[in-house]
Amino acid sequence: MADKAISELIAAEQIKAADLFVLEQDSAAKKLTGQILLNWLTAAADGHGGISSIVKQSTSGLTDTYRITMADTTTFDFPVKNGRSITEVSKISTSGLVDTYRITYNDSTNSTFTITNGAKGDKGDNAYVWIRYAAQEPTAASHNFGVLPDNWMGVYSGNSATAPTDWTKYQWFEIKGEKGDIGNPALLTSQSVTYQASTSGNVIPSGNWQGSIPTVAQGAYLWTRIAMTFNSGTPIYAYSVSRMGIDGTGAVSTVCGVAPNSSGNVNLSASDVGALAASGGEVTGDINMSGVIDMGGRRITSLSDPSANDDAVNKLYVDTALNGVKTVSVSATLTVAGWTGGAPYVQSVTITGLTDAKKAMAYPVYGSDTPANVALKEACGMVSFASRSGSTLTFTCLEDKPTVDIPITVEVYV
Repeated sequence: MADKAISELIAAEQIKAADLFVLEQDSAAKKLTGQILLNWLTAAADGHGGISSIVKQSTSGLTDTYRITMADTTTFDFPVKNGRSITEVSKISTSGLVDTYRITYNDSTNSTFTITNGAKGDKGDNAYVWIRYAAQEPTAASHNFGVLPDNWMGVYSGNSATAPTDWTKYQWFEIKGEKGDIGNPALLTSQSVTYQASTSGNVIPSGNWQGSIPTVAQGAYLWTRIAMTFNSGTPIYAYSVSRMGIDGTGAVSTVCGVAPNSSGNVNLSASDVGALAASGGEVTGDINMSGVIDMGGRRITSLSDPSANDDAVNKLYVDTALNGVKTVSVSATLTVAGWTGGAPYVQSVTITGLTDAKKAMAYPVYGSDTPANVALKEACGMVSFASRSGSTLTFTCLEDKPTVDIPITVEVYV
């Protein structure tokens, strides 16, 4: 019952002699049995015609005041003090590893207590893997090994920052087997040549192959199959294909508008085929090329700006485009005093020239001092990630924050 107020308890319907009560009397908490209370109520009611009611009159803090009214309207007031219960437990502050909590009671009083958390453990050792090779399985008597691949491979996994020189530190595996026996030589036991006509020059025909050349229609294809059988028993096939020509009688009346001469030949000039003459000239219309144009070290002039992806471009167009693609390097420093907040810690820097449309890459700047470089590497390991907005880069440390300045270079490019 100590965790509830009297007002929260189930009401008793009667008082029994064995009941036990707690009350405040003369500024002291005392116990009261049901029998004593019954005796007192009987004595108090004696001569007053009995008790007509018992009603709570008021509450002050944990103390309730009740009034007994007799049949003759005589009244007696008595106080009842409730127990104190907890209404809330909450953390109110943190200092280092120590958290402070507050307990609030239903009488508006409170008390505090502290809890000391465990300290962060030491960082673990680095793990390394080293690979070495040997011509034969290393033994106590012979265990030469090196870095060049060989018949046996040794693998070390542990905390050594340098490759161990003790062969027993490695686990050895044979990675190159013994040389196999020489196989039987391949011998050609038979061969044959067969033919088949087809309307396709790309798909091997599936019909019957015959030993003599068949009649092939104009424009159709003649397939030749060479079958070679070796002592392995499995034949090997090789194919060739040729196209039957079309009779050219009466096929040509003009070429580029020029008719054949009395000998049946068509004499064409450069202008007839839309090409430039050897001594210069002008071509009107489009020229479709199917070969390479060798300019012989000369220039092509008066090119317009391109409109399609595969158009040629002029020098001015290229120079203008390249001027818009520049990489700018900006230096900044993440200072020790610049970190704000607490786990996570944040620090922002403004990068000149950086916009949402441009790309950026940030990296630390190391010097020649090895201890300083080691401290800088440790500090960089505390930075969890970076985010960007406009010209601002914001770096975040989720746990610890660096204890040394971190100089950085940010490259901004399109």
